[in-house]
Amino acid sequence: MSGNALWQYRWSDEFALGDSLVDGQHRAFFEEAAALRAALASDEPKDEIVAYCSTFIANLRAHFADEERLMQRIGFPALAIHRQEHERLLARTEEVVAEIHAADCLIDCLLGVHSLMEALVEHVTNQDMRIKTFMPRQCA
Repeated sequence: MSGNALWQYRWSDEFALGDSLVDGQHRAFFEEAAALRAALASDEPKDEIVAYCSTFIANLRAHFADEERLMQRIGFPALAIHRQEHERLLARTEEVVAEIHAADCLIDCLLGVHSLMEALVEHVTNQDMRIKTFMPRQCA
């Protein structure tokens, strides 16, 4: 996925892992990515963007914790590596949010947000699909 493809990217049931909580969070993430891009592109007030980002980080932290509990529950063998990827993505998210806080013009933040959201969506569509192969049949 590159260029503007991310912003047209939509949730597909092919991305479902078979866990209703995590799948719901992933589905919401795709919607949130599009909403953030639209908010930045339409030059919404900075305080609204900052508030959105604070909520997004809290949701991302909760999601990563829920996903890690799922991986532990099913005995996912690459949990430690996946957890490190979550930590890297969360750190990058916090960097981009700091850039938004400091920006004079939010449209200048669009490229940073674009690359972050692309990385997060790629994580869902590629890395998280590895979890799917370890899901018990009754869940998947």
